[in-house]
Amino acid sequence: MCNIKSFNLFLVGLAGITLFGASCSKVKDLYNDTTAGSDSSSLFPAGVNVPTDFMWNSTRAVDVRVAVDDKFSGKYFYRVEFFDNDPTLGSGANVLAAGQAKSGQDFVGKLMIPTLAKYIYLRETSPLGVAAISMIEVGQQNAINVGGISAGSASKASVLRGAKTSTTLASGSLRAAAVEATPVVVPSDAIALSGNSTISVESNKSYVVKSGVTFTGRIDANNGTSNVKIYVQGAWKNTSFELNLGSNNGLYITQAGSIDLVNVTQNTVGGFVNYGSASLSKMETKNNTLYVNYGTLTADKADITNGNFTNYGVATIQNLSSTTNGTVVRNEGTLTVQNATLTNATLEAVCHTVINSLTTNGATISVAQGALLSLDKLDAGGTKINLAAASILDVKTLAKFNSQASTMTGPTSGQALARLKKVDVSNQWMAITYGGNLEVACSDHTANAQWSTYYVVNSPAKLVPYDKSTVVIQGTSCNAGGNNASGGNPTDQTVTEVNLGTYSYAFEDNWPSIGDYDMNDFVVDVAITKVQNAANKVTKVKLINKIRSVGAKNRLAAAIQLDGVLATNVKSVKYSNTNLVGQNLPLGSNGVESNQKYAVITICDDAHRAFGISDTQFISTVNGSYQPVESEVVIEFTTPLDNFTYADLNSFIVTNGYKVNSRSEIHLVGYKGTDKMNKALVENQTSKGRLSANDPFKSSKGEPWGLCVPVSFIYPNEYKKITGVYPKFEGWALSGGSQNLDWYLK
Repeated sequence: MCNIKSFNLFLVGLAGITLFGASCSKVKDLYNDTTAGSDSSSLFPAGVNVPTDFMWNSTRAVDVRVAVDDKFSGKYFYRVEFFDNDPTLGSGANVLAAGQAKSGQDFVGKLMIPTLAKYIYLRETSPLGVAAISMIEVGQQNAINVGGISAGSASKASVLRGAKTSTTLASGSLRAAAVEATPVVVPSDAIALSGNSTISVESNKSYVVKSGVTFTGRIDANNGTSNVKIYVQGAWKNTSFELNLGSNNGLYITQAGSIDLVNVTQNTVGGFVNYGSASLSKMETKNNTLYVNYGTLTADKADITNGNFTNYGVATIQNLSSTTNGTVVRNEGTLTVQNATLTNATLEAVCHTVINSLTTNGATISVAQGALLSLDKLDAGGTKINLAAASILDVKTLAKFNSQASTMTGPTSGQALARLKKVDVSNQWMAITYGGNLEVACSDHTANAQWSTYYVVNSPAKLVPYDKSTVVIQGTSCNAGGNNASGGNPTDQTVTEVNLGTYSYAFEDNWPSIGDYDMNDFVVDVAITKVQNAANKVTKVKLINKIRSVGAKNRLAAAIQLDGVLATNVKSVKYSNTNLVGQNLPLGSNGVESNQKYAVITICDDAHRAFGISDTQFISTVNGSYQPVESEVVIEFTTPLDNFTYADLNSFIVTNGYKVNSRSEIHLVGYKGTDKMNKALVENQTSKGRLSANDPFKSSKGEPWGLCVPVSFIYPNEYKKITGVYPKFEGWALSGGSQNLDWYLK
């Protein structure tokens, strides 16, 4: 706004057109101004300067290239779209770029990313209509290349695809071992057991329940002895006895043998090997012990502490638990568990593993090549889930990831599949990160909130609908039939129009003097819609402008220079509201401002008159409000453009009259004035120390006259300084944009 209430109007009588008066701060001769650099107001307190290299950007430009994983040999287009937020949020996510790609034609583009965004979202829609979503951590990259995946080959991503993830389970590192065919050999001097007596064993001796014999007694093996071996060829049944094997002792059930006991406990070393049939109320390990099942095993409870359990046969366990690092529960046969709790332990699913309810904390889960881990419910915290090539994780009801960060990682070559009926991250920050060559099939996944990340899908991992999995996995004896790709008739998935959301431009109008920094002297929202051809070249652009406030006592106009677009390359410009343009900024025959090298598109000739106001009162910044003034500008190009983003919009306002080559223009930091800007005035004010030597649209203290944010800006009311209305603004500016990146979000 202008602090002096009077202003001048200059009339050009012959044309009958009102030219706009000088800003009140410019009534004095700026060329002879002796007070340069002594403005009474400033953005920050005296002595406080912003970093000299700060460009006042809330967005930045990034080049992108996407090579799709084309399964149709280049016959059909895939649709490629980038978003600033989770696209499942609907209106909460803005398109950053979009187009089509296929084998032989990568998608190449440029997009603007809000500096506060840690991730962008990539959605690739196949010719079958299957949309796969992945996330890319943007970091400080200026270029992002995303490569397609070929079965059996590594991802071609050169920047972020899988760059921060590693697969600890190699595609062939866990494979089912052949069941040991050699029967257990019972020593000839083994002591035969029978009847129901209690036997106290001796070190270095062997004992046997022979074939055809049923032993119902007890064995005292936890008596300080070691290297004791107990063999069961017949049957050992005692449903009230808890066997403690002690230390360094072993129990072996042959293929024809069976046991039916309350409990088998091993203190340390030694072990329990079952080739026959074992029925237990409980089995437990307490130290470095190995339990192995080759036959049929049933247990109500299995507590594996420090030791390990490997299943090659058929094992059914009601309640399985482990609470120690180094413990491994490994299935190479058929394992069915009703409830499992794993804390800091490892589960290796090398063949078909079924668990009704799995709760983990700090655990590691590995699914081997060609294997299936089937769960009804998963509740995981701080858990690493590693899937090898052609492996499947199937959660039929609910996968819940709590506050401790978990990861689910596919292989570096080939692909794995996670079928997750529903995923709940309970609004926990970074609860689950998907990575590697993994397809996550889920249609009911907790979405990321705007600017809040609850889950991450690091490309090349993809999120697809639950019933639209594209991964082909051949059926094996370990995966219940594998997984087949969805059928259907392929069609081109093309993009003709791209809507890039809304940006706001807010200006102070007193340049080259410092204003009051309410940043409402002129505020306009601009939304870009691009029209593209099959090669993703931009043939036409529609700008939807919404003038929202004029908090200025100065007459002013507003326009946009399309940087890099020659005026001669504009075929035509169509203005939906011709009353706003064509007078004070004269237009050429093609609709751009005349006598300019680059195309200049007018927003309005007179901001006040755009609202139907003849004087220069404040509009929408004090009491009362006016409806925003909307207009559309359609620009058609003679030669299509390679790219078009908000970076190409050099928005500015014009003050202090409209002389052909000496007008005052106010641009954003980092942008240049048009051919008609008063360059002599810039040189004069720079030499007097009022303006930055490196940028005429920064003061000598680094203060701007214009800001751009990637939302519809809630501008301060009249007389309200932006630093007071937006508490994070000062921290953002003084940190050079490294802190408080969300300063403009209310």
